[in-house]
Amino acid sequence: MQEFFDLARKILAEQLEVEIEAIGAETTFEALEADSIDIVEMIMALEDVYQVEFPEEELEDFPTFGSLINALYQYLQEVGK
Repeated sequence: MQEFFDLARKILAEQLEVEIEAIGAETTFEALEADSIDIVEMIMALEDVYQVEFPEEELEDFPTFGSLINALYQYLQEVGK
């Protein structure tokens, strides 16, 4: 889980051009000024790394970075990656 969290954090920091330290589990996407396109791009980068397609229809249900990453990681576990 930590490796997945760290990778997602690195990807998002690079995309948003923010310091990686600015992104924590409780950080909201609103605070990062990340829009849905930024979030989808991060998810697509993770899909490339893990060779899986994440469901993207409920992004607004995850207001914080940690809540989204936990849901994505849970999905990875379900599909056996």
